[in-house]
Order: sequence, then structure tokens, then C-alpha cells
Amino acid sequence: MPIKQLGHALAEMYYLSLYTACSVAGAFRRLAHHRTGHRRPVVLVPGFLGRGLSYFKLQRALIERGHSVYVVDLGFGVGDVATKSRELEAFLEHHELEDCYLVGHSMGGMISLGMSAQARQRVRHFITLGTAYHGAILSHVVPFFPAARQLKPRSKTIVALAEGAQSCANLTNIVAAWDEIAFPVRVCSIPTCRQLIGAPGHVQLIMSKPALEMVCGVLDELDAGEQNV
Repeated sequence: MPIKQLGHALAEMYYLSLYTACSVAGAFRRLAHHRTGHRRPVVLVPGFLGRGLSYFKLQRALIERGHSVYVVDLGFGVGDVATKSRELEAFLEHHELEDCYLVGHSMGGMISLGMSAQARQRVRHFITLGTAYHGAILSHVVPFFPAARQLKPRSKTIVALAEGAQSCANLTNIVAAWDEIAFPVRVCSIPTCRQLIGAPGHVQLIMSKPALEMVCGVLDELDAGEQNV
């Protein structure tokens, strides 16, 4: 294995350990919402087996850029996707969030795009990272979780998700350079939207420095584009 690839693999192992620690600790500690930013609010939605605490690095980076940041905590994200989408809708309504950016990692992207059409109107732009729009083969390993059954390739949930994403005009999809969870990488591809190749590794997409810079950069571009209109 080339040295560079070995380095990426070791880095992903480190971030997977950190992600797992955040998932466990996140059951007892939640990130506080940052409401006083001068830029458009960003809502962070965790994925399968993830907790809001896993976003601590991205939250810090966004706050430093001036954003208000809200971190949704939907338990361990293993329940019914449609139910989680309704919980996310209730979160946006409760916090009176309008014209916000929604960032969803892995299954968090499914939950975000699974909201009703009315709720999606509250979102200015969606950013998904490592979302398996066409299903995840590894979902067969844990079939006892409702979300895992819905993540199976060609499930009704997956088919509806892919169709919805393909027609979503305000979506940026960031795909890992290689992904040990959502593989092959093409299962994350939505060619009809803006698509970027991000950091190598499923978890590095929300934890590594290059990945944080990419997400912040996309938001900077969106804000700059609005100012130039």
C-alpha cells in the first residue's frame, strides 16, 4: 500500500475512534446551540449511530466563521428515517429557523431530504456528506435496526430518497474520495446536483481539517453568490 494511502487509512482509524467516543459520550453530553452568529444559521444533522457531539470540530469552525450553529440530536439515529425527519421538522419549527443551511452527514442527509416539502422550504441550501443515496451494503450487517433495513439498496426508502435528491435544486453533495462505510463510492453519487470530492474516509468528511475547510468554503461561496446577485 502506498505511503499516502496508508496515511489516509490510519487517519480514518483515528477519526473512527474519535467518532465512536463522541457517540458514547454524546448520550450524556450535548453541544450547546450557538445563536448569536451574524451569518445565516447552520443546522447540523448527525448520521447512523452518530450523536450531535461528533460535530464538535465543525461546529467550532462554523462559529469562528460567524455562523449561528444548531446541532440536532436524534438519539443514535438507528430508528425509522421518516420519524427522524419529522423530529427534524419539529426542531426547525421549535427554534423558528428559516432560510438556514442544513448539513447532514451519512444518514443525516437522508433525514434532511426526507422532510416534507413545507419543512424543506425553511432550508436555503442542503449539504450532504457521505450519504448513501443508493443504499449501503453494510446495512445487511445490522438488520435489527429499522434504519439499517431502510438503508438496504433498492429499498422503498432508498428509491424515494434518490428520486428526491435528483430533483433537489438546492443541494450540494460531498462524496468521500474513498469510503469504507458507503461503498462503492458511486452509491453516494447524485449527478444532477453540485457534487464535490471530499476527504478520504467516511468520518473524516466531518472531522478532518480539509473537510471542515471544504464545508465552510461551500457556505462562503453560497453567501458570496447571494451578495453578487
